[in-house]
Amino acid sequence: MLLLPEPNSPATKVLILSRSATIPDVATETGLTEVAADVYELRLPIPFEDGLVNVFLFPDGESVDLLDCGMNTDESVAAINAAVQQVGARRIRRLVVTHIHPDHYGAAGVFAGDGLADLYLHRLEVPLVHPRYVELEHLVSEVRAYLLVNGVPADEAEVLSNSQRALSQIVKPAVPAVQLDGAETLELGRRRLRVEWTPGHSPGHICLFDEIDRLLFAGDHMLPELSPNIGLHPQSTPDPLHEYLDGLWRLARYEPHLILPAHGRPFTNASGRVAELAAHHKRRLDQIAAILASGERSAWQVALELWGPRDNLYEKRLALQEGLAHLQALAVEGRLQKFVTPDSVRWRPLTAVGQAD
Repeated sequence: MLLLPEPNSPATKVLILSRSATIPDVATETGLTEVAADVYELRLPIPFEDGLVNVFLFPDGESVDLLDCGMNTDESVAAINAAVQQVGARRIRRLVVTHIHPDHYGAAGVFAGDGLADLYLHRLEVPLVHPRYVELEHLVSEVRAYLLVNGVPADEAEVLSNSQRALSQIVKPAVPAVQLDGAETLELGRRRLRVEWTPGHSPGHICLFDEIDRLLFAGDHMLPELSPNIGLHPQSTPDPLHEYLDGLWRLARYEPHLILPAHGRPFTNASGRVAELAAHHKRRLDQIAAILASGERSAWQVALELWGPRDNLYEKRLALQEGLAHLQALAVEGRLQKFVTPDSVRWRPLTAVGQAD
């Protein structure tokens, strides 16, 4: 997400098995809820966003399949193990991960690997894992260079480039047994779900769609209240905002009856929510275009003008990444100019409609 609050220590959730007769609309102390027939949502604590991430269990006799696995913390791992027992299972058979951000992938190495669950991950996520969580030095250097060329002052670039190190402490990686492309049909529990590749928030982000009951497991791609962070950075795709919006409209055309997001409560009316998210990004594009109309800027300058100064390290990086994704989209659309040298990336307005200076 774009704006991450300071880490907190959410109270331990009481794990109570309940059945939801209607769509849950408020956060409760219930950790485990049956949100559709033989589909259980487990809410796990995280120290950012809204303080919770939703993972999903699909029981099938003594086995259960898991969609996302939270962070590698004692509290989160214990909650998953308790939920597995509570749905009547003895082992996790498959672990499908929507993307490798720590609140979705962090405990992968606890639950998947030799003698454990099979891990399913989109192939574009696989090469991101080791640089981000295991062998950090090259990525830290790459991020530092990226920050400097985009106008971040040297002292802040040094601090921000090292902020990734803390995340590696809550992630235990695992080697995927299956690398996904998108369009596969997976059997999770007693359901068959189609894999939808939805890049933007992360290059290999996936959603899952149940074509029979029209359930959409949306990950971070489509959220009921928040807008996920769409950023241009050394590990992103080259035009993440347009990819993200294309994926939203594609999912809306499926007309899901119920959307089960990774953050927030289940919701309906996908087309309405997609229209809201698209309008949000259009406003952001127009705001940035207006900033650039007065003259050349770096992405760091644009981020400061748009969001103001931030104290939190992650907010600073995410604001820059989000600003860059929108600047890149504007350049792709021909609404501004992008000038690059080994030392800088600068963004300039067009001198006239459709003309460069």
